[in-house]
Amino acid sequence: MLYTSITNSRLAVLRPLERPHRPSQSMFQDMRVYKPALRMHKSPVFVAMFAASVTLGIVAGAVTGAVASRIPDRTRVLAPRSSSSGTGLKTWSIASASSASDGSIDSLSNTFDNWYLANITIGGSEVTVQLDTGSTDLVLFSDQPIDIINVIPNSYVNDTYGTGWFDGPIATAKLEFGGYTVESQAFLNGTSVNEWNIEVMLPLGIRGIMGIAVDSESTSGIIYELDNLYESQPGKAEEIGRNVIANVFEQNAGLGNFTVVSLGRTDDGEGTGEGSLAIGEYPEGLENQFAQTSAVDAFTPGAARWTVPVDAMAVNSKTLALESAIQGAPSGKAIALIDTGTSKAMVSQAVLSAMYSGIPDAWYSTGLGVWVVPCTADAPNITVTIGGRAYYIHPLDLTDIRTAQDFTFCTSSFSILGFDQSAFDFILGDTFMRNVYTYFYYGDFDETGTIVDSPSIKLVTSSHGVDADYADYSIRRRQNLASFPPEGTKAQIQQAFPQTGPGSSEASVSDAAASQSVDPYQAFVDKLDGFAPVVIGLLGAILVVLLGLLGVGVAICIRRGRVVGAGRSVNYTPVPIRFKEPEGEYKDDVNVRYNQ
Repeated sequence: MLYTSITNSRLAVLRPLERPHRPSQSMFQDMRVYKPALRMHKSPVFVAMFAASVTLGIVAGAVTGAVASRIPDRTRVLAPRSSSSGTGLKTWSIASASSASDGSIDSLSNTFDNWYLANITIGGSEVTVQLDTGSTDLVLFSDQPIDIINVIPNSYVNDTYGTGWFDGPIATAKLEFGGYTVESQAFLNGTSVNEWNIEVMLPLGIRGIMGIAVDSESTSGIIYELDNLYESQPGKAEEIGRNVIANVFEQNAGLGNFTVVSLGRTDDGEGTGEGSLAIGEYPEGLENQFAQTSAVDAFTPGAARWTVPVDAMAVNSKTLALESAIQGAPSGKAIALIDTGTSKAMVSQAVLSAMYSGIPDAWYSTGLGVWVVPCTADAPNITVTIGGRAYYIHPLDLTDIRTAQDFTFCTSSFSILGFDQSAFDFILGDTFMRNVYTYFYYGDFDETGTIVDSPSIKLVTSSHGVDADYADYSIRRRQNLASFPPEGTKAQIQQAFPQTGPGSSEASVSDAAASQSVDPYQAFVDKLDGFAPVVIGLLGAILVVLLGLLGVGVAICIRRGRVVGAGRSVNYTPVPIRFKEPEGEYKDDVNVRYNQ
C-alpha cells in the first residue's frame, strides 16, 4: 500500500530541485490552469464581417458574370495534411504526513506552493513529474534515456493543458512508483513541448505530468488514440492505455480503490513544504475522521472529472449567493473541479469581488487580473461548504507575495474563471486543497464501462482552528515580508502593470473576466468587439455603395442591350478558339509526403 510523502513543489520531490537562478515569484502566480477546447466565437464583429463577405461575394459574382466570358474551371483538390495515424491532431481540451503502516514511502515535493511533484522510475531512469488530479495520462519529456518496451505504431497524441502542451507517440516501459511496479506502463513519449514548458517547467527539473484522474477517453489522449487504432478490437485500448493509478489498482486486487492527497504549505513562500499521496489507505490518524465524513459523488461521474457541488461560500459569516451555468446543477449551488494541477483557485466575478472588496485599500487590477491588497491587511474569514461541511481557508492561502522591479506587493490567490466552461463553474486548485485532506474514490465500472458505483470525494479539514490559523498568518506574513523589498504603492503597481480599464471601479471587475481568459484568441476577439459599432457602420456603408454599383451596372447592361438590338443586325459567325493542351495531373509534393 502506497503512502507517498509530498513536498511543496507541486508534488514533492525526493531532493531539493536544483535551480540555476531564483525565478521571480510573479512567474509562478498562475502556473497552470485548465484550458477549455477552442470554441467558435460569435463575436458581433465576426458576424458582421461574415455577412458583409457573403454579400460582397454575391455582388462581385453578379457583376463579374455580367461582363466576363465564361471560362471552364480547373479545380485542384489538395489532400489534408494529417498525422501518420490518419486521424489528425487531437487537443484535450487540469503539512507533513506520517508514514504508511507498511513503510512504503515515496517523496512528493512542493516548490513555491505551486508545483507538487513526485519521483518515478520509468524504463530504468528516475524522472520528476507533477501530480495532477485534473488529467489522466502520464506524459514525459525526459532528458534521461528510457528503456522502452514498445512504441505503438502510427500513434500520435497531443495533450494540452492550461499553460502548455506535450506531443509525441505512445510508448510503454516498466514503471516503479511508491513501492509498486507496473511492467508495461503506457505514456506519451514527448518529442516536442511548447515554449512555456521550456522556459518554466523544464528549468525546475520537472520532466512531465502524472495524471491520476479516473481513466476515460474523455480525459485521456492516450486512450482516445488507442481506441481509434484498435477500433476492431474492443477493450484493447483500455488494457494497453491504463494510467498509473488504474494499473496499480488492477495489479493489487486487495488494495483499496482510492487515494488520499495532502498538499503542504511552505514556511516562507519560497522553500519546500511536505505533503503526501496515499494509495489504498488513509494517512495515520485520519481513518476515523474519514469514516465519519460522508462521500460526495462526482457531479458528472461519466466525465471522469473530480467535480462536486459547492453548497455555499461565506465571507465573514455572510453567505454568498451561488449560481451555476451547468446543466442539471442543484439550485443555489456551483460545480467545482478539485484539481492539484491548478496552482490557484478560480471562481466567478461576483464571488471574487465579495471575497476581496471588503478589505481596506484593496483594488482590482485589470492589468494583472487579480485583486491587489495590502500585504499585512486583516484577512477575511472565508469558508467553502461541500457535502454539508464548511472548510476554512487559511489566510496565507488567500493572498500571494509578489515582487516587481524594486518593490513588493500582494495579490489575491483566487482569480476569475474567465472562460466559458460547460463542465464546472469553479476550479478549487492548490490554494483550496492545502486546507483539506482529499479522498478520491475511483468508483466501480462493469466490463461495458457502465458505472456500478460512482466516483466520489471526501474532505477532512487540515485547519488548526480560525484563531490559531490567523495568528500563524500574522506572524509568518511579517516574517516573510522582512526578506523582500519594501511594499509598493498603488501608483507603482499601476505603472508596472498598466490598467486596461477604469482602474479600481467595479466596472473594471466585469471587464476582468475576459482578461483572465487563458485563451489569447478569446482576448483578441474581445478587443475586436470593442470596435463593433464602428466596424459594423463601415461595413454597412460599403454594402450600400456595393448595392448602388450593382444597380448602376445592371442599368448599363440593360441599356446597352437595347441599343445593340435596335441599331443594327449582326450575323453570328463562330470564332475558332484554340484550347490549351491538357496539363499533367497536379501533384502536391509537400502534402503527398504526409499521405503515403
